[in-house]
Amino acid sequence: MSQRPESSPFRISARDIARRPGTQKLVSESFPAPAVLGTDVIGIPEGAELSLDVSLESVSEGIWVSGTATSQAVGECGRCLDEVRLQVAAPVQGLFALEPAEGDDEDEEPEDVFEFDGETVDLEEVVRDAVATQLPFTPLCRPDCPGLCDQCGARLDQDPDHAHDVIDPRWSALQSLTEEKES
Repeated sequence: MSQRPESSPFRISARDIARRPGTQKLVSESFPAPAVLGTDVIGIPEGAELSLDVSLESVSEGIWVSGTATSQAVGECGRCLDEVRLQVAAPVQGLFALEPAEGDDEDEEPEDVFEFDGETVDLEEVVRDAVATQLPFTPLCRPDCPGLCDQCGARLDQDPDHAHDVIDPRWSALQSLTEEKES
């Protein structure tokens, strides 16, 4: 029997432990990622297998969730544009509160506190945030990737001595004089 309602693979039933502080429920499931998790440069593609191993613990404020989301991210190298595959193990945690505590300003909700309806916890936002923070800002195929030539696009790892004669634009008029003499 599945622990998730059909609406979203990230929705996990917590009805059996809600309002029973001290009770715990372990969830370990794998499912296809429903949408791209990550950035435009690198992320877990839609349909890739995503493993979710979390503990749901009933506390007086609601449900505390902690665990790990693991999958493989795919992107492109920021230097040479080759494909990059990176194993991601993102720590997931957050409090799913039943209702705001007295005296708390609803507009200033802490960043790791989420809404709990008393039935299910929706881990989509928590997982998205966790995965995004684990991905590199500029993914590299290898740490010493030389990249591409910024003038012609040649792969610098195939030709390490690749270079262009760059003439200062202020001297370009003189360059034309030497070209006329050679003709």
